[in-house]
Amino acid sequence: MENIIAFASMTNAMKAKDMLRQNGISARLIRTPANLRRGSCGYSLSVPKSFTRAVELLQMKNLPYKGIFAGDGR
Repeated sequence: MENIIAFASMTNAMKAKDMLRQNGISARLIRTPANLRRGSCGYSLSVPKSFTRAVELLQMKNLPYKGIFAGDGR
């Protein structure tokens, strides 16, 4: 499983993607896998590297997300 950050809206996912890019972190907009959707719109970011740093940045910038799912079991 890949590292995923799920969002309540596509708008929030796009804002987060832009903010991460500005901070040197690559992220890809994806549909949230069906087994991870919890009433969200179904959009997430896949963050292959610097996942912990990406989550820290979202928290620091007060960008809301619905959940985080680390592929390594974190």
